[in-house]
Amino acid sequence: MTDYQNELVMEHLDLVNWVIRTRISVPNRPLLTYDDFYAIGCEAICRAALKYQADSGEFAPFACRYIYNAIIDHCRAMNYRLQRSVDAGFEEGEVLFDLLAHTTVDFEAEVTDDSAMAALRACKEKYQGVARKGVEAIELKLQGYESVEIADLYGTTVNNVNAWISRARSKLRNEPALMEILC
Repeated sequence: MTDYQNELVMEHLDLVNWVIRTRISVPNRPLLTYDDFYAIGCEAICRAALKYQADSGEFAPFACRYIYNAIIDHCRAMNYRLQRSVDAGFEEGEVLFDLLAHTTVDFEAEVTDDSAMAALRACKEKYQGVARKGVEAIELKLQGYESVEIADLYGTTVNNVNAWISRARSKLRNEPALMEILC
């Protein structure tokens, strides 16, 4: 991203929270929590900044549409997977566990044993900047810290911590050593 695109994202990051609070009903089910929606919204606002052209209007309405659509797409995908699994005769809890195990990894839920923690620490050594802070934040979440507490430790905002975690998750999904232990 260019400096201008980074500025757009940082200036309008509060739009993610606004869209979730005003336009989305948060059911607090696995993969459909506020934190999940916030992470998806952060990724969406970055994509919006990459696609935005200044001569096409203001950024805020454009970004809000991107954020909203990304969250709705996520909900549709989760509903589709849930429906498909229910049709196969699974219980809801089994379905969601199966989804986590085979399609995506929720590092806060899956990284529990010593070998997985060691692999997570080894992955952290490969990264710098935001991705490294994100892995550190995931480690702190695994120890029971809330995003607010992590933000206080780093002297930053909760929005930044959630963005770090989102960045780290996308990187960690491509780490074969960690994925081998988790799957």
